[in-house]
Amino acid sequence: MRLWVMSDIHVELTHGWDILPAEARPDFDVMIVAGDLIPRAERGVRWLLERVPERPVLYVMGNHEPYGEDIDIDLEKARTAAAGTNIHILQNDTVRIDNVIFAGATLWTDFALHGDPHGAMALAGDRMNDFKKIRINNYRQRFLPHHALTRHVKSWAFLEAEMRKTRGEEDRMVVVTHHAPVRRSLPGPSRPGSDPILDPAYRSDLTRLMVSQPDDGRGALRPADLWIFGHTHESFDAVVGETRVVSNAKGYGPWMLSDRISDLTWDNPHFDERLIIEI
Repeated sequence: MRLWVMSDIHVELTHGWDILPAEARPDFDVMIVAGDLIPRAERGVRWLLERVPERPVLYVMGNHEPYGEDIDIDLEKARTAAAGTNIHILQNDTVRIDNVIFAGATLWTDFALHGDPHGAMALAGDRMNDFKKIRINNYRQRFLPHHALTRHVKSWAFLEAEMRKTRGEEDRMVVVTHHAPVRRSLPGPSRPGSDPILDPAYRSDLTRLMVSQPDDGRGALRPADLWIFGHTHESFDAVVGETRVVSNAKGYGPWMLSDRISDLTWDNPHFDERLIIEI
């Protein structure tokens, strides 16, 4: 199966770029968008329906989708917009296409990357728009770091449970999350200008889910074959444990470096608009 993978398109901050037209795009079976397509996920569904009506599209909400919205209401609006179409919204659930099981979630983080989750949560709450622009509880309450942590734990438990379910020998599993499941120190170019002090709000170390584990009464854990993520606005491709981990994020932009269209660039210069991953 050929997967056309990308994330962090940020349509709201993109001018002069669009996904490739049908005649120019790579041959693919399933398109995967790992979050931060556009604020309000139902708008993202409509954007995808207009451009990619011919193949299944798996869409995981990022942190920007619910900006200005209630995060749960936005998810339900997106599910409604996608109902009966080729767009699949994955949030702590799965979809099977042929012999591939896709499990998706925004994921958020555990804020524990640097060993001080309380400090990381306080810093994120003070400095990040996520905890100023997102609402919960029918718009009555601001989304805060401890709410993100609760959602992370739920998504982590969901992913582990899926990996412990019995799969056929020919079955493959692909995990799609917006937030990163690996540390910055693993191979791959880092986003220019990124602030390592905020990494705990972007990444969790979930490498324990990338190695086989024996049956502990819940079934043996068989890691995913592929884990796709976004959020960090970087490119990443490495085998971690038994799982190939990939990010192909465009990021903000593009911007004109000169008056030549060939000098159009965006946040991540390594972004590949034709990236295909075979599973």
